[in-house]
Amino acid sequence: MNRLSYALLAVCALAVATPAVAQKSKDTMRLAFYQPVRLVDSYYEAGPEGTVASRMVFDTLVNYDEEKKQYIAGASSSWKQVDDLTMEFKLTPGMSFSDGQPVTIDDMEYTFQFMMDPTAKYRFQDTRIGWFDKFEKVDATTFRLKSKEPMAVFLGKLTQFPSVIPKHIHSKLDKREFFGNKPTGSGPYKVVSIDDQAGILMERFDGYKYGNVGKPAGQVKFIKVDPVFNAQTQTARMLRGDQDIMYSIDRDLAENFSKNPAFQVHVADSVSFNFLKLDVKARSGNKIFTDKRMRQAVMHAIDRNNLRGLLHPTVAGLTPLATVCSPLIKYCDSSSPLPEYDPAKAKKLMAEAGYGNGFDMPILTWGEGRSAAEAVAGMWQKVGINASVETAPFPVFVKKRIDGVPAIITLWDNSVGQPDLDNTAEYYFLPNVRNYSEDPDLLKWSLDARSELDEKKRAAIYKAMFNKSNEEAYLMPLNRIPAMVLAQKDVELLGGHKHPYGFELNRVKFK
Repeated sequence: MNRLSYALLAVCALAVATPAVAQKSKDTMRLAFYQPVRLVDSYYEAGPEGTVASRMVFDTLVNYDEEKKQYIAGASSSWKQVDDLTMEFKLTPGMSFSDGQPVTIDDMEYTFQFMMDPTAKYRFQDTRIGWFDKFEKVDATTFRLKSKEPMAVFLGKLTQFPSVIPKHIHSKLDKREFFGNKPTGSGPYKVVSIDDQAGILMERFDGYKYGNVGKPAGQVKFIKVDPVFNAQTQTARMLRGDQDIMYSIDRDLAENFSKNPAFQVHVADSVSFNFLKLDVKARSGNKIFTDKRMRQAVMHAIDRNNLRGLLHPTVAGLTPLATVCSPLIKYCDSSSPLPEYDPAKAKKLMAEAGYGNGFDMPILTWGEGRSAAEAVAGMWQKVGINASVETAPFPVFVKKRIDGVPAIITLWDNSVGQPDLDNTAEYYFLPNVRNYSEDPDLLKWSLDARSELDEKKRAAIYKAMFNKSNEEAYLMPLNRIPAMVLAQKDVELLGGHKHPYGFELNRVKFK
């Protein structure tokens, strides 16, 4: 079903549907994920939606208040800089895991030991812990963490990883990678069950007694997350009253549902955006984009102003991004312009590079990247590029990205809205499977900025980094992705965050 048919279906359904009320009487908030989540475990299930669940079940050392722009308590109540390489932390008192066992300094030590264990082999292990040196226990409530070099993003890294895990359970497992089947954490929710078919059921952890610092406590008793991988089915569930929240909705759906008083639509700007990534090093075997002229050509063929039509009217006036980061994140800056929309110049560059007769170009995407990928494919067709779009489930997308594909359109949200731009630099330019440019300057500047404690110098490094990325046409931001959430009328979404999905599971309740 194409997007137009989908919109028309929604209009017809809205005209006749009378949805049941949400499950307020059972204190159960119901939603669905678009991608399969096999485990609730930030180590072995690191995808965007897996992170949504694991953040509710596990704590990290530090949290970040997006509204106040400051670091606040998590599993650590306080910290201080000892020297350029060392931070000292105090364990938050009164914490316990959902099985009732207290969180101790031994759990903290075990967490970092597991994080560093080379036999663990979890996703993104090198990029997540490459900066870390060692854990030192000071006393029963105090510990120190050491980095390999000065880290301007010491606290920022700890808002995301590692999740604190219970030594008394995790250390006894024969296969630690299956811990997420029956996880135990100290966060505001605990997992009752997780199943490929039945989804995830979480129950509020009433032993979570420190919600006034860091993550708030859960609002509803139960959260039920079903595996429903397409928007059409989720739309039908909302109309029947079988689902209370639907996120990442598109413009047409938002506008149609806003006409029905049984629903509410929440729209806000976010740090998320879609971007184009090109196979600069011919990882896929296709050498087209090793030629800078061809990278520039395909970018000149993209009308980014036209892509603003994918946005909701309340945020459609936002100008296209200047480079591949969100201006809502500190240090996001560039003075080198990206290739502007110019189809004639695109054709000229293609001819100069020997592709005047056109060429085939598949585009790989997933989830929210699909609409942008389809729009870009249509624009490329106009300059003679035979573009096609492959929309894959996230696990398949990841595998294909590792193997190498000529062009990718996907979203970026600064690691689910993390507070520091280092996440973005790491994502694009440090050695990992997502780095398609492998530019030594960008690698060096990413590392330099990470260790630069002087804010002005750090800002200048990032600007140089994004300038070169623009000049070499490695990456191109496409359309911003506003946070758009559809909810039943008796659901309340609480603020106090800037999550790219527009909600957090511990900040939703019934009116």
